[in-house]
Amino acid sequence: MKFYLLCFYSIISILTFISFSCNNNDDNREEINLTNSKIQNFKGFYFISNTSNEYNLMFYDFLEDSVVKIFGSKTQKVIEVEHSTQNNVVLFLTVSRLNKKTAIPEYEGIKLYRYDPASRKTELLNKFSPSIQIYSFWLDINRYKIVRVFFDEIVASYVNKHSLIYNPFGKLLSEENEVFDLVKSGYPIREMQPLNLYSQIKKYQVKIVADSIFVLNNDKKKSQKILSDASVLDLIWAENEKHLIVFYQNSKSSRYKILLFDLINNRIVKTFDEEGIKNFDLIGNYLIYDFLENNYQRIEVVNIEKLLTVKKISVGRNNFLKNVSLR
Repeated sequence: MKFYLLCFYSIISILTFISFSCNNNDDNREEINLTNSKIQNFKGFYFISNTSNEYNLMFYDFLEDSVVKIFGSKTQKVIEVEHSTQNNVVLFLTVSRLNKKTAIPEYEGIKLYRYDPASRKTELLNKFSPSIQIYSFWLDINRYKIVRVFFDEIVASYVNKHSLIYNPFGKLLSEENEVFDLVKSGYPIREMQPLNLYSQIKKYQVKIVADSIFVLNNDKKKSQKILSDASVLDLIWAENEKHLIVFYQNSKSSRYKILLFDLINNRIVKTFDEEGIKNFDLIGNYLIYDFLENNYQRIEVVNIEKLLTVKKISVGRNNFLKNVSLR
């Protein structure tokens, strides 16, 4: 009984923690200037909207300034969405419910879907057994990864980490299962999307030294310190190499922030530090991020060239750019 309680309290502590869970030949490359190159048109974005007990997949049409429901019902709650603008495909996860009657709450009725915006068709790709944690991200433009964690059926102190990789067309490329002993090795650390430290033509580079972040101009052999006492969680380079977006967290704060850096003029333009920032994306010249406003989750769209808010999404009670926790 003491051993079971030890496992139980170890899992509780860990779940609490996770819930909020170079190329040296630059001198020889051909001179390329992307500053005036054409970037993708901003047509809109997908997000999750919460109304009452429903969590639906929605699309904001920027050209029509309207919101369209793509998928969702009372029996299937959308909890995660990943959109590849390069491949024009949407992959999303749904659950039937979060079972809170178990010692550790489990997501039940988990399903993976693929939505094709061109044909407007939704395809069921896979179903999964109950899991205490599930998340996804793009490894690159051609590989989408799902990670789920669930209790071992035989040993009470073991959990399984099941990883699956799909291509944009929904084909399963590979899968792997790892077993973790909670007492000896602890809970599996949440994986993060790999950081892209180089701009498209490697003119610029982000260098992380301890808790300091630098932006290097490889053409001019110059560097600029942009952050200190910070941990970088994600970053995106603008297609025209004019801006860099850094998603980070200070070591002494639980709040996430977004930094907008001007690569051309080598300066910080703005830091977005609203309460409750969870996710962000950059499509063309438009920064999209979700945050808390009066205890409700909202989404804001900012034109980074003009530094102008062009839209605030407030459909239903809450709106989430990429994922939502039902806990």
